[in-house]
Amino acid sequence: MRGHVFIVNDQTLPKHLEYMFVGTSTGERENNISLLADMMRVKGGDFIFFYIEGNQRVKGRFFGVFKALDNVVYHIKGREAREPSLPIPLIYRKRISPYEVYQNGILEWIALDKLPTYSKEILWTLIYRKMKAKRGNTMLFPWETERLINLIRAENQGIALNGNNFSFDSQNYIIIQGKRTLNQYMGNPINLDWEDIKKSEKHLQAFILQNLQIENNNFYPEIFGKNIVWIGNEVFAGSGMQKIDIMTIEKINETSYLFRIIELKHPKSISGISSSVSQLEYYINWACEDIGGHVRGAYRFNIKPILLVLTKNFGIVQRDIINRIRDLGNISFEPEIWEINFEGQGLRMD
Repeated sequence: MRGHVFIVNDQTLPKHLEYMFVGTSTGERENNISLLADMMRVKGGDFIFFYIEGNQRVKGRFFGVFKALDNVVYHIKGREAREPSLPIPLIYRKRISPYEVYQNGILEWIALDKLPTYSKEILWTLIYRKMKAKRGNTMLFPWETERLINLIRAENQGIALNGNNFSFDSQNYIIIQGKRTLNQYMGNPINLDWEDIKKSEKHLQAFILQNLQIENNNFYPEIFGKNIVWIGNEVFAGSGMQKIDIMTIEKINETSYLFRIIELKHPKSISGISSSVSQLEYYINWACEDIGGHVRGAYRFNIKPILLVLTKNFGIVQRDIINRIRDLGNISFEPEIWEINFEGQGLRMD
């Protein structure tokens, strides 16, 4: 179960609902690779929630539930980025569709501040988001997605709105039924290529996220997994500044999963490669059920750390790094180092 929360306000939410799309903004800039990477993470069929920020009159709350229509990300520039009549430009966009839409949102304090019976039911991803930065598009772990759906459903006594057309009543802060869904030019579909990955580590991340597929992944399945059921990027790992570059959950069989934690290194950041080992060690401990306990079902025997290095020529990873990564096998499952060159060829370093 994959879910994402998009930040809106009482001016933009009616437009999202009436035109059935989500978008992210970066002020007046027309490009932002970090926002694009976040958007590439959202795949067709993923659950979509809206978080509307509170003000002096009303409190913030989460609304849902919608779904991403497909994998396509659109890029729109100039004046058109402010259409339809938006107060801010939304440069990266995706189409959505109704899934199980409820009138009332769940108050932020109930979703985030009201303590549940067990600490593992706390929506830690959204707590970390508030502590660190107001990302306009934040992913949720599967159990967080399920909890947020259940909270919204309970708030509405399980009674969803009828129909497929919606709008937002900004006075009463509720979703209402609309007359019809409107059409809006979304911009041009984005397709990053191998040349883009040379620009920065964020470009590499965005390219990977663009190409990963759910359930039948053919993009380096030996690295990212074949039967992927969840994808995350910049995954908040604790209250410090640590963020996992890419994480996937691969379904092995009906009862088993493999949690792949992937640390990226780009030629422009290769000087920091030695720190990757300690970062991966931290992520393993943070995730592990019997240590940090933040990833449900993750244990030493099914957490797989991977150092993925983009390089012009193979053999850039030194032997001491290879040995240190191999030593992580004492606390995880078969750690690996992969190098990928500018032509897309991959080589596992042993």
